[in-house]
Parts: sequence; structure tokens; C-alpha cells
Amino acid sequence: MLRLKPMDTEVECPFCGEPGEVEVDIDEDSPGEHEFIQDCAVCCRPWAVRIVVSPDGEVTVSVDRS
Repeated sequence: MLRLKPMDTEVECPFCGEPGEVEVDIDEDSPGEHEFIQDCAVCCRPWAVRIVVSPDGEVTVSVDRS
């Protein structure tokens, strides 16, 4: 059974430095990496968002310039 958990994670835009949110549904029972592009809500530049789910269910989110 797939159990998705919605997450709202606040990050800092790598372009303008303003805070922003990454909204994503994560299955904490499925370790692995997820990558996608999301635009900054302030400066509209693209972020490369990387989400890693560890085997113990810990979720880390990072953003870089795309």
C-alpha cells in the first residue's frame, strides 16, 4: 500500500535568497532520490529540487540553480 505524506519544506532560493516552499507528496517507506524543477515564487528562476528518502524514512530536501 502506497502511503504518501504531503510535505511543505521551506528553502532559500539559490538565486535571490528569498524563502520559498517545496510542496511534494513523499512515500517515506520507499527510499531513494527524486529530482524535479520548480520555479521560485519571487524571482521565477528555476530550482533543481532534490529529495532524498533514506532507508529509515528520513527526508532531506535541497535546491540548487537549474
